Amino acid sequence: MAAAELTSSRTARESDLGEADCGAAQPGRDLRATWLCWVALSAATALAAVAAIVWPALGPAARPHATLHPSAGAVASIGLNNLRVLAAPFILVAARFESARGSRLAGDAIVAAILVGNAIAVGLALGRWRGALISFVPQLPIEYLAAATAAAAWLGARRRARLYGPRIAVLNVAATIALTAAAAAIEVLLTPHAR
Repeated sequence: MAAAELTSSRTARESDLGEADCGAAQPGRDLRATWLCWVALSAATALAAVAAIVWPALGPAARPHATLHPSAGAVASIGLNNLRVLAAPFILVAARFESARGSRLAGDAIVAAILVGNAIAVGLALGRWRGALISFVPQLPIEYLAAATAAAAWLGARRRARLYGPRIAVLNVAATIALTAAAAAIEVLLTPHAR
């Protein structure tokens, strides 16, 4: 009986807080989720790199070589390609995949396959080519931060389907776009250029 009273008063208190107060606590949760996603992507990359060091045939056969020419078009092309990949979590949120258990699990699988799959591909290349590839990936920490921000948007919506508001989604979209643009600029301007 006391548990029922505690539960009902807690539920009443939570409903009194409203979406604004729950949203106020959200940035901390989103930052933790972003950090954990970034660490997971980095760990997947490191594990794949170790696998490719042990078994080089896992990595790509083509030796790294410069293909970029510094231009606004190259920055835009790379940025748009990366945003296309990072759009999946936002599309899932817009399609309300977090609303039902089955679609949440499908959304988890989609986000994990895209982001972790890319991290593994990068790790395999790093493991195979090591020092020869390092100068081509100065943007990687920022790209992973953009990917982690997109993943955190999905995780935030998944965790709090009713409370995940458009304002939070817009902030995550804006952060993902800004980080992706910065990573694309770094990739084009700071990596070796084709002659």
